[in-house]
Amino acid sequence: MTDEQELGALVERAYAALAFEPGEQPDWEQFNAVFHPAAVLALRIFPQDREVSVLDLAAYAEAQMRNGLREEGYSEAPGSRSVEITGDVALVRQEFTMNFTNSSATEAIDVFSCARVGSAWSIISVLSDMQPKSRPRRP
Repeated sequence: MTDEQELGALVERAYAALAFEPGEQPDWEQFNAVFHPAAVLALRIFPQDREVSVLDLAAYAEAQMRNGLREEGYSEAPGSRSVEITGDVALVRQEFTMNFTNSSATEAIDVFSCARVGSAWSIISVLSDMQPKSRPRRP
């Protein structure tokens, strides 16, 4: 597998781990496995959030399940992707759709910073927000 393919598979594993049916929850073990333990996420968790939150993996897991999401179910569907690799670091720009069971889909974008740690790629950070038409306006 090429580095670009490995990075694509890494990102897709993160999205797959977040998918769950109503009454269940994401596979947090699988999700955490694609991240470096010191990873940081800066993102708007839900479309209605007024601002971006900066979280570690544990805080993200807690925040992701608020607002009754466990009862609703959720998935993310990856769209177009670009990958830029320089040596042992990479930037993955991934468009995706947030799918909430009881509300409309929301277009968003993730920017993954990745590094080859040892012999494997890990996600070091994620910057994410809704696409402009889906983002709440600031007062």
